[in-house]
Amino acid sequence: MLDVILDTLIDSIKLLPFLFITYLLMEYIEHKMKHKSKETIQKSGKWGPFFGSLLGIFPQCGFSVSATNLYAGRVITLGTLIAVYLSTSDEMLPIFISEAVSPIIILKILAIKLVIGMIAGFIIDLVINVLTKNKIKENTYAILNKYVKKNIVIVTKMEF
Repeated sequence: MLDVILDTLIDSIKLLPFLFITYLLMEYIEHKMKHKSKETIQKSGKWGPFFGSLLGIFPQCGFSVSATNLYAGRVITLGTLIAVYLSTSDEMLPIFISEAVSPIIILKILAIKLVIGMIAGFIIDLVINVLTKNKIKENTYAILNKYVKKNIVIVTKMEF
């Protein structure tokens, strides 16, 4: 039992400085990019899923929360929000780095997450746009139909 505790302490002592430096670096990146990320994604428009997934792959602990707040305020689209969620890798990176996973494998996983986030985001926005346009068309036709019927009644009552 003492061996288990001793091995755990030794492994922790070896790992903690590395994790501390990793998290310190991630916090520095988050601090420097936080406002730029928000501004970029707010101005992205229909390219939101592209920028959302691109910004999501960088380790920023609060970016998913910020994206959720932007979506709640109707600043970004649902596709952009999902792109951010799918590409975010905050907890993955420190774990992979601490387990000495090859940087090539980490980059491949990040690239796959980036592409999946972009594709899903664009598909979601496309589907929502199609559904919204169909709903707008239905409402427009209903309003026009009502307007036309009303004017037909007025024209038929007029004497020339």
